Amino acid sequence: MQGEGEKGVAMIHDDRSAAAAEDFAQRPSWVTERIFPFRSRYISTGDARLHYIDEGEGPTLLFLHGSPMWSFMFRHSIAALRSRYRCVAVDMPGLGLSTAPIVNGSEFQSNAGYYRDFVRRLDLRDIVVIVHATAGPSAFKMALDERERIAALVITNSLAWPMNSFPPMWRFVRVVSSLPFRMMVINANLLGRLTTRIGKSAGKFSDEERAAILGPYRTMAARRHLASLLYGLKAEVPFFARLEANLDSLKNVPTLLLSGAKDHGYQAGFVTRWQQLLPESYVVVLQNSAHFAPEDEPAAYTDALSRWLEHLRDSRPAHQLLA
Repeated sequence: MQGEGEKGVAMIHDDRSAAAAEDFAQRPSWVTERIFPFRSRYISTGDARLHYIDEGEGPTLLFLHGSPMWSFMFRHSIAALRSRYRCVAVDMPGLGLSTAPIVNGSEFQSNAGYYRDFVRRLDLRDIVVIVHATAGPSAFKMALDERERIAALVITNSLAWPMNSFPPMWRFVRVVSSLPFRMMVINANLLGRLTTRIGKSAGKFSDEERAAILGPYRTMAARRHLASLLYGLKAEVPFFARLEANLDSLKNVPTLLLSGAKDHGYQAGFVTRWQQLLPESYVVVLQNSAHFAPEDEPAAYTDALSRWLEHLRDSRPAHQLLA
């Protein structure tokens, strides 16, 4: 599905010369090249048009952001790691610069299909999948479907189970998934505005950063996608239950749990649940980070990620992944 007023193309903008000028020309006025110095690319898959960036060469890192962010959230890590890795970051369908139809009550399931199609279309292999928050459930379903493509997982403040198994978090879900809250998200851009005001655990977003985070939510369609994701946290409990039941297939995948100590999910026990489901996982807790750890402590986040990737590379036989 094309966004309103768009001239979509069902192709990958991957020509290194001819398409570059076109893609840069599509940069919105609300995100400057100074803080997001990456070339935008687009791919149409099914009824979605996905925006992504593809920087550097080497083992592939696939960055998947949670709401209400977009690939902009990983700008610090990508800038630091693209000299050694191929850094691919795709905007969640319907968020950032991606467009997709709203599937109310099945948003997480739908996004899993788009992620699966994305890695197939780009034929990504030996992928380290780096997920944040609401990207996780869809990413894990994709990883289950495309197990042979997955080299490792990095999980930041995310989940893969029904939230009703954590009563404090379930009370939160019942509030944010309610119709009054969702209407405030749609009509007043509540979630985006709250994120730019209180989303950092210390300090504040700059004016440029606030503009980049809020930019996608100038459109009502993006806000409706946010509301649909919030509704899905409650409505898609069966999807989350099936996902958790099948996670055993990923238990041998090297996994880094890179969490913020001030994140509500971490405080509710999400890391403990992950360790039960993926017992070989390695844990790093960033003491000064909350929900948006890549924004709270970008240097510490990237350093922890880089060190773990190096350890993973050095600890495996040369012919295997990340060699």
